[in-house]
Amino acid sequence: MDRYRATGNGTRPSPVAALDADATQARLHSETDDVRAAIALVARGTASRVAVSGLAFGEQLLALLSDEAGAVGVELVPSWWPDDAGCDITAQRIDG
Repeated sequence: MDRYRATGNGTRPSPVAALDADATQARLHSETDDVRAAIALVARGTASRVAVSGLAFGEQLLALLSDEAGAVGVELVPSWWPDDAGCDITAQRIDG
């Protein structure tokens, strides 16, 4: 059966909605990878600070990755955009 098969109420989900969900999941995954890469750069001492800009999922990323960053001596500092349009996250050494 295809991924848009009939549901119990006889309706089919919109292919556009499924694509939006796939695109959202892909973006969240990509942003998570980007912030993890910034954490790794700072933790290894390659950089003292790395900013990741244009994030749509800043709040979720902070919740997901703050403890992971802290465990390697890195803090995540958000810079929120106006009107909840997104944010930038800076990974920096906890000790300055």
